[in-house]
Amino acid sequence: MAVFSADLDKLFVEVPFLERFKLAQENGFDGAEFTYDEKIPLGKLGDCASYKKLKTVLISMPKEWSKNAFLTNKRKDFIEKIDKMIDVADFLECKMIYVPGIVFKDGEYDFEELQDNFCKSLHAVAEKLKHNKIKLLVGITERNSIEENVFPENTLDLSSILETLDDNKAFGMLYDVALSQMAEGNISMAIDTYAEIINHVRIAGVPSMNEPDYGELNYSYIVSLLEQVSYSGKIGCSYLPRAKTIDGLKWMKRYV
Repeated sequence: MAVFSADLDKLFVEVPFLERFKLAQENGFDGAEFTYDEKIPLGKLGDCASYKKLKTVLISMPKEWSKNAFLTNKRKDFIEKIDKMIDVADFLECKMIYVPGIVFKDGEYDFEELQDNFCKSLHAVAEKLKHNKIKLLVGITERNSIEENVFPENTLDLSSILETLDDNKAFGMLYDVALSQMAEGNISMAIDTYAEIINHVRIAGVPSMNEPDYGELNYSYIVSLLEQVSYSGKIGCSYLPRAKTIDGLKWMKRYV
């Protein structure tokens, strides 16, 4: 049976952020994931995030912080921020931190340089991650327009990063099914190939990025594939509802 977490950056946005945890738990989600906001008092965040034993599955680093991981002259800033993220994750009893990729203009950066800088930044925080038993995840970066360049761009980029780091106790893959389909396709092969390093999965409809009950992907089949490769994590629902979030949750009934 599939177990789902709600991406609160996208779901239940009809209400203020701290109220979304309660709605998620009451509407069938076992976990929540979200981007950390340092403006929210940690105690208040902790109270809301643990509503009726709801679990914080994953915390995303703000994009303005994660960009520093790709820039040599900003590595110290990234390390300071990831230290803070680790402390927050530890407080919330969350075992995964997601570091988003970088979006940039054509010719602004070199892909090999970005990967080299990124790997060096992540390597610098590996020991603290392992000490706190927290994994840092890398994933495909979402484009806002076709004119943008992004890194990591596909699962080959992710695989190359993780192979370079060579530390599956500190690092893993966030596999976003919708973004992978749009970037390269071959979902079945990717799930089978990367099963051992996939630590979290996200879903959405393709190409609309709305509810996963409509579009070019058969999620009943994909969920069965995840079961076949013994994926034991939660499936993150990271989509933009077509209308009100609750009205669009009927699709979940076939899985829970």
